[in-house]
Amino acid sequence: MPFGSVSVEDMRRIEENCVGLGISKLQLMENAGKAISDRVRHLFQGSRIPSNKAVVVCGLGNNGGDGFVVARHLSSEFSVHVVLVGCESALKTDEAQKNWDALKHLDYSVSLHQGPAIFSPESPLNNLASYDILIDAILGTGLIGAVREPEKSVIQLINRSKIKKLSIDVPSGDHTETTVNADCVIALHRLKTGTSVKNATICDIGIPQEAEIYTGPGDILFHRRADSHKGENGSVLIIGGGPFTGAPTLAAMAALRSGIDIVTVASPKAEIIAGFSPNLIVKEVGKELITLKDVKTLIDLISRHDSVVIGPGLGVDPETTTAVSKLISASDNVTLDADGLRSLATSEYTADSIVVTPHQGEFAALTGHTIPSGLQERIEAVKAFSREWNVITLLKGRVDIISDGAKYRLNKTGNAGMTVGGTGDVLAGLVGAFSTRLDKMQAASTAAYLNGCAGDLAFSRRGYSLLATDVIDCIPDALSEQSQ
Repeated sequence: MPFGSVSVEDMRRIEENCVGLGISKLQLMENAGKAISDRVRHLFQGSRIPSNKAVVVCGLGNNGGDGFVVARHLSSEFSVHVVLVGCESALKTDEAQKNWDALKHLDYSVSLHQGPAIFSPESPLNNLASYDILIDAILGTGLIGAVREPEKSVIQLINRSKIKKLSIDVPSGDHTETTVNADCVIALHRLKTGTSVKNATICDIGIPQEAEIYTGPGDILFHRRADSHKGENGSVLIIGGGPFTGAPTLAAMAALRSGIDIVTVASPKAEIIAGFSPNLIVKEVGKELITLKDVKTLIDLISRHDSVVIGPGLGVDPETTTAVSKLISASDNVTLDADGLRSLATSEYTADSIVVTPHQGEFAALTGHTIPSGLQERIEAVKAFSREWNVITLLKGRVDIISDGAKYRLNKTGNAGMTVGGTGDVLAGLVGAFSTRLDKMQAASTAAYLNGCAGDLAFSRRGYSLLATDVIDCIPDALSEQSQ
């Protein structure tokens, strides 16, 4: 059983990653309902149940769906009355609909109430004193803003009653002016961060550790607001090039394909990079190399972007390395890759402001130690490095390891065809892009997963002939495929 709380966003990610592991949301709902019904039985264990009646008050989403399953499981021992706050035609998910449909066949042990009739004098809501327990499954963690009608009136009716109240996952309306005054809360999988805890317990709903540790489709659950404007969905600056022009271009094109609004490349030989795509904004900085003379200009550019990627194609000139250390010190949202990694040791920076994306050779150079061969030993090495250097590390490999020093994630997408040059630059661009909207641990996890998915698509089409540009071309298809 996992300990500690989990944020609403992370819980959604975990549930979607369960789907990626072959565990359906319907199965999770069944597990949740069964576990909660077992807890209800435990509450009455060893005591006489006065009326053998239970009322389950359900909303239109998956919290209500959990309630439908509870009602079905309790129906063998209780006379169960289900109150749907709304009409069945408005149920929001397939899982909730399927479990409602199952209840419609139980016309002997389950009584269903919905629509305006739930406020009638004969409704369970106006006769709560005759029931032994009320299961609150109205509103879950998806509530945004204040509680609206008819849920508000239902919660007010519930709170006026002295009936024993048990809430599923969180008290409906938690942290609003209209909250179910629950006697106990049964949290699913983990307590939700910020939940008003009153006699709370946790129930196992069959989520394996892999759903939290491994990246999956839940890691790319993000959407644009319909009314957003240019620049609101992120802007990233790529600083690189000089000796090599392809590397910063690949990073920039990958960032653009992630769904970000603006990508700027700051590089010597800007004219060459601009020729690759009209979609890129290119600023010429330096002559053949980036030097100390360019630091002031670059710091100004950094201040006008949400995140910066430093390193692709920079080269190893000592003055460039010194200049990069000053850029790192002037930034609060940095992705360091390739030659940019050389400047980490001489930079001053705030904790957790940097994601580093070394391959195994670069990681060995950073640590001064040979990388362990075993996965668990590599995980511990990455965690130790991240703690010591106060960075988020994405160690590239057959299994990517992402860690902030305490937590870690693993990514298994990708294939041997991605050893071709340039795929690391693609990954760095994606990390920089996702860092504009996600915390850096999540940005690195999302980028690793999407990069590998796009690489797997490219491999299915090109085999070992795939190129880094093929991976970039497959990013939109990978995003579309994973979000279905």
